[in-house]
Formats: sequence, C-alpha cells, structure tokens
Amino acid sequence: MGVRDGRSLTLGAGGAVLVDAAELVAAGQRLRVAEEGLEAAGGRLGAAAWQAELLSADLPEARVLAGALEELCTARWGPRALARDTGDLASRLRDAAAAYDLAETDAQARWGRVLGAAGIVAAASPLGPVLLTSAAGGVAVGDLLLGEARDLVRDPWSALSPAGVRADVERLLATPHRIVDDGRAARTLQLLAAALASLGGAAPAGLDPVRRFTAHVARLLPARDVRLVPRTDPPALPAPRGVGDLVDLVARTYDEDTPTGEPGTPLATVTVQRLDHADGTRAWVVAVPGTRAAGLTGDVPTDNGTNLALAGGVPDVMTRAVVEAMADAGIAADEPVALVGHSQGGMVATNVAAATAGAYAVRLVVTAGSPDVPAAPPPGVATVTLRHREDAVSVLDGRVGERGGPRALSVVRDLAATGGPPRPSFVEAHAVSGYVRTGALVDDALTDLPADDPVRRALGEVLGEGAAAVTTTQVTVEVVEEPEPTRAAAPSRPGPRLGAPALGEPPQWPPRTQVPWSAP
Repeated sequence: MGVRDGRSLTLGAGGAVLVDAAELVAAGQRLRVAEEGLEAAGGRLGAAAWQAELLSADLPEARVLAGALEELCTARWGPRALARDTGDLASRLRDAAAAYDLAETDAQARWGRVLGAAGIVAAASPLGPVLLTSAAGGVAVGDLLLGEARDLVRDPWSALSPAGVRADVERLLATPHRIVDDGRAARTLQLLAAALASLGGAAPAGLDPVRRFTAHVARLLPARDVRLVPRTDPPALPAPRGVGDLVDLVARTYDEDTPTGEPGTPLATVTVQRLDHADGTRAWVVAVPGTRAAGLTGDVPTDNGTNLALAGGVPDVMTRAVVEAMADAGIAADEPVALVGHSQGGMVATNVAAATAGAYAVRLVVTAGSPDVPAAPPPGVATVTLRHREDAVSVLDGRVGERGGPRALSVVRDLAATGGPPRPSFVEAHAVSGYVRTGALVDDALTDLPADDPVRRALGEVLGEGAAAVTTTQVTVEVVEEPEPTRAAAPSRPGPRLGAPALGEPPQWPPRTQVPWSAP
C-alpha cells in the first residue's frame, strides 16, 4: 500500500476497493468519541443498578428493576460491551490507516538505505558485484530452489522423474511472471542495478541504485537534438470525458503500426487538444505515447535512450519536445492543462509537469503503466497513476508498492481477476488498450469520491461539465543529425517561456527550476 496523504484504488476480484487514509483516521476518531459516550452510559447504568439494589430491600418492585439493570450492564449488547467493541474497531481503523499511509513508504526507504550501503560496500570489494548478483538471483528464484530441495527430501524419485523435471522447467519459466505478480521483481532489479553500478563506478554516491545506474549510462550516450514537424492533416479525435478517454487519446496518438494508432500517424507523435467549453473557458490536453524503438541513440526519440535519461533524471529530448509543443500550441499561462501518457509517455508527462511549474496551469497528470521519475509534479497538481499488477514495465523503476503523494489517486488493477486475460503475458499486461479499460473502471469508481476530491476537481477544470468544441493538433518529434544552433525567439509563440524571466525570451534547457535534472 503506502499512498501518503492520497487515495488508493485496487481493482481486483473483490471489486473496487477505494481507500483514503485520512478518512480512516477521521472515522477512527469518531468511533473514539462514540466509545467514550458508551462508557459514560455504562457508568450511569451501573450507578442506577446499584441504587435499585439498595431500594430492593424496602420495595419488592425494585428487585425486578435491579435484576434487569444488572443484566443490561453485563449483556454482550450492553453499553460497556459495545464500548469495548467500538474501541477495538477504532484501533483497527487506526492500524489500517497507518498500513496504507506509512508501511510501504517506510519499507521502501529502509530498503533503499540498505541497497545504498550495499552498493558502497560492493564498490570497495572485488567480490561485491558477484555477491549482489547472487542476492538478486536468490530473491528471484530462492523460493523455487527451496521448494525443490524440500521435494527432494520428501520424495527424491518423484522429483527426478520426467514429469517432475517438466514441472520444474515450467515453474522456472514462470519465474518472471511470478516475481512481477508478488513484487519481488523490483527488489531483484535494485540488486542487479547495484551490481552493475558498482562495476561502472556509479554506486557510491547514491542510495537508489536503479536511478544511479540509469543516470550513469544516460550520460555516456551521445547528445541528440530534435525538431517538431506539425502534421497538416491530424485526425479529428473526440474530446475526452474522463480518465478512460484520456488514456484512449494516448492510444490513438501511437503510430499507425500499432493496434490502436490512427491511420497515417507517424512515430513519436504528440497530440495537443484545445477544449473550448460552452461557458467560454478554455483548457488543454497533451497526450504522449510510449517507447517505440529498442535502440539507445537512433533516429526515433521514443527509444530506450530516452527511457534511461528519464529514469535517471538526465535531460531528455522528449520532455524538451513536449514543452516546445505546448508553447507552439499557444497555451496561456492561466488555462488548465492535463498531461497524460502511457509507459515512457507517462514519465515524460510527469517530467513536463515538474519542469513547467509556474509557466503553465497544469491541473492533472495521468500515467498508465509508467515507472516513476526523479521529478515530481508541483503542489496543486492532481495525479492518477494506473498500474496493472502483472505489468513488468511499471516496476522498472525498482520501486515497491503504490505510487502516491498528496492529491494522488494510485490505481492497481489485477487483470486476471477483473475481466482481463486469465494469464496475461507481459505484452498484454502493458498494452495501452488494457489501460484504456482500466481508466474506464476508474471513472466508475470516481463517483464514490466527494465532489471536492482533487482528482474530480481537476478533471472538471480541464474537461468541463458538458460538451466542448475540440481542436486537435499533432506534432511529430524527429531527431536531427546535428544539434541545431540556438534559435531566436519566435514571435508566433504566445505561450509562456519555460525558465525565462520574461515573455519573448527563448526557453532555457535544462530549465531554471527546482526539478532535479541531474541525479543526486
């Protein structure tokens, strides 16, 4: 669990379970007040029973009353018994709130300190990488090895039979899915990153081995520059009406070679929608697709080189491109903006929200199947993080537990238990089409939230309450072979300039903000 000051939504076999730790604490406090009232009522009832017992010596009628009062004092449904039950329930609510609010957050911090210390030790020892790699293997397949040893002791002939060997092979092949399902994949990844970082000399300075290693590798890659190519014939995409539609906008933004991409859409396309509401207000939605190239330095910017830069907090070309696309679109500083992305696109959306703090009125960030990045949206930005329990990509940041924070809604869906594939492959678990369905399920659950909930309020500010006139523009991000010279400010871009002291100056990159573009 572990969504500090936010909300947790689990979509599983038991339906939608929406938890707000603050509400649990408030309910527990109300139960404590009720407990005190019941205790007071029990005390008064005991005093009345004692008075009736004294009167029973002179008044025969008082004996019946004394007996009834005594029975009420000791009954399981009496005030004192109800007070004990109410107090027990209050304690359970307090413990549940603590579990959701603190447990995974504190565990993650402790684990990070342990791995950071292990990385320092590994860097100083020639055997460190071997020990860390062995530990990673133990975390991944330790239960399998222990099970095999137990079977050999109990029934060695059955374990060594052809059928037993086949079962062992099947269990071994299922290890990647199993450790993703139960959360061990993040621990394994952290240990492997610590081992690799120690080999590359990147371990001692940081306590997060995954971020330290990815930042180290990203800085070794050659610099790239990009340019934006506006599409002259973008598809007429509908205005989104909820979280599901926002993710669907990303799905349609993928290139035409994907199952969800619109015909004619090129690789690395970014969609910017202008929503003109009936009340005269205007809002914007920016949709960013995910990884579409396996290389590190190729001519497609949505590649693994960008993933490494994003994960390590190093300046990346896609964040810069989206910021430039927002300026080109003419987004005003006071017009509400929603940023939404799948996989790498969600990482970029989070980065953009952090980088443009004070320049744009970003109200909402929606990520689907995205690892975390070092940057975080500024205060006042609501976030919705969608993750599938079986999605291995979402744990590539090495983090365990739900993503959260103030004004956050952290959603975890069990695909196998909620209408998805019964045994989803990694491709199926990460597919954007599945996250569209998850977003629709979230829309259904949002009706249980109060109207002033940060996510509902942010959705209302951007999407409005009724139909909106929508204008869709798209730009394709292309890598240029040689870095372009610094361009003078273009008067056609009326939007605010990132990191600039005044309008009309070119954007600074990295921006002069509090965003940690370099890993600590």
